[in-house]
Amino acid sequence: MFPLSNCVQGLTVQAYQMDHEFSPEKIRKSVADEDTITNLPESLRDKILCCLPIKDAVRTCLLSRSWRYTWASMTELMFRRSDFASGNGNAKDDACRFLKFTDMFLSLHNGPILKFGLNTQGIEMLSTGGHIYRWMRMLSRNGIKEIHLRTSALDRYKIPSCFFSCDRLEHVYLRACILTRGNSLEDLVASCLNLEKLHLSKLISMNHINIHSTKLKMLTIEGHFQHLNLHTPYLTSAAIKLNLKPDTNDASTARCNFNLSQFIASLSDVENIRLHWRILECVEHEFLILKPPKLFNRLTDISLEINFGNPKETNLALFLFMHAPDLRFISLKLISRNSVVPPVHFWESIDRHVCLFQNVHVVDMINFTASFAELAFLKLLLEDAPVLRKVKIRNKGLDRDVHKNLLKMRRTSKEAEIVIL
Repeated sequence: MFPLSNCVQGLTVQAYQMDHEFSPEKIRKSVADEDTITNLPESLRDKILCCLPIKDAVRTCLLSRSWRYTWASMTELMFRRSDFASGNGNAKDDACRFLKFTDMFLSLHNGPILKFGLNTQGIEMLSTGGHIYRWMRMLSRNGIKEIHLRTSALDRYKIPSCFFSCDRLEHVYLRACILTRGNSLEDLVASCLNLEKLHLSKLISMNHINIHSTKLKMLTIEGHFQHLNLHTPYLTSAAIKLNLKPDTNDASTARCNFNLSQFIASLSDVENIRLHWRILECVEHEFLILKPPKLFNRLTDISLEINFGNPKETNLALFLFMHAPDLRFISLKLISRNSVVPPVHFWESIDRHVCLFQNVHVVDMINFTASFAELAFLKLLLEDAPVLRKVKIRNKGLDRDVHKNLLKMRRTSKEAEIVIL
């Protein structure tokens, strides 16, 4: 077993070899006359180090004796693969040095780690799976509260079993992870009684996802999964992006498994809803008939990726607008795919006494093409929203005549402006 000082020296030398801008002699000389930061409080030192790249944080051991081991007790750690690029084009060597540095740093760390971040996005590692298991074991014993694992989509991993023993977790971000029957998200949430924020990106789940939590406030799930069932009474924000299997051209398979109407009913107390990618294709045609009306009294912000040429998706949007009396912000990413019967007169047929947009302030329409359905929705919005302030239209090559006609559309709110981007 090597002395701790030798290990620290080795880690410091490794950090310097990765970046030749500074030498130990120059740093010692710069602080020889007057050390103005030696007597800083420990908490302030920690804040300073947490703002530095991890390699530079290790280099501070050369500032003075009192700073020699300060880096070893940092409470927030962020390891970025890009910080270890040598520039010689040898990605394999860079990855080896990054993994070796991270292993050594965590093995020498002493004290609690409240926040841990790993970012290897955009770069395929040798295999982070085994390393993640080992690092998670270390973190589970250090009172971890926040974890961010941003790995390449080509370097997927299963959630380590030791993850479920991190009972103090409050915020989790996982990218490119895989959930299996023996590797359950339900178990993760159940074991983390303090979990308030959960973000899963590039997810692959082989089974239904069931989440029961009285603490969870913010949920984002993006990827492939069968169904999502929520029992989260204090959830305030839900962002769901459902992707279909690569060999599937329609939502028939997903529609059989994903009960969108049941899922939306579980969101009745949220303040922000984001439904993107292919999830709206899973809605049943009889959504408004089969499901009893339920008010979304707290809903103020909604974002939909929607095809106005699909009657089912348009009906769902209408349902949400009708039952969200305090809706303030609407964002619509307009798409067109496999339209069967374009509902040209759908928005024109809406009863004007319903007041769909009574409290709406801002509406953002992305990929606006000035189709009949889009123009009909915009006309209804402008005539039905008494407190509307702004409509942002992000167009796709509209000509000048269309621009002029949009700006001339009649509006009920005197403060309403149309901004064409």
